[in-house]
Amino acid sequence: MSKKIKKFNKKRFTAAAISITALITLSITAYAWFTYQRRIETITKIAAPTSLAIGAGAKEDSSNIDMGGIDVTDTAQKKDFVFCVYSDTDVGEYKIQLAHTTNIDFTYTIYKSTESETAPANGDFVVYVDETDNNHYYQKGDAVAGKFLNTDDSKIANSSLHDKSYGEYNSVQKNAEPLYWQNTDPIQPTVGANDTSFVDYYILEVSWNSATIQNDKETDIVYLTAGMV
Repeated sequence: MSKKIKKFNKKRFTAAAISITALITLSITAYAWFTYQRRIETITKIAAPTSLAIGAGAKEDSSNIDMGGIDVTDTAQKKDFVFCVYSDTDVGEYKIQLAHTTNIDFTYTIYKSTESETAPANGDFVVYVDETDNNHYYQKGDAVAGKFLNTDDSKIANSSLHDKSYGEYNSVQKNAEPLYWQNTDPIQPTVGANDTSFVDYYILEVSWNSATIQNDKETDIVYLTAGMV
């Protein structure tokens, strides 16, 4: 089943040179925000060169990733978003990190993806419409293996990484404490035999159980970061 991603102009919020932020909202709400420093840090030691970047589909600017307006009454019980990690230079291996608050009972899964000029004959894929109204097709591949770094049950964050988001500020509601997820093994960029530049595409799937989630006024903040290891 295909899904078309409609894009809107949004102001880009940058956390280091290689991250994007996307707001997921079910309705008009107040923000559940990282109030202390409004930033995210990677947990393992990774570099942050300006040559490594996160983009949307078709290698477009990350501001084109719009995660607003998820309809939890959708019978598919999921919505997919294309993003990429890319560089025009040789940057070596990298890792991806996902962080999100937990006001809404969503499950986030990152899949490897490949781009195609035509719609795949079968399988799960996403249609991304670029700024010139051309369609790009992204086949969903295997899930990227990873783990949460600060939770005991994969639903609510514990306090072990609290200072990464809030420092010494402690008056934080439990669902505003972000969960940190990072892929397990370093990723080798996909480059040609005589080329050092690369673009690796991924699909971020947001899924839910309609029996346990409601279309109420809740908001979550989601960050994607990538860095060399």
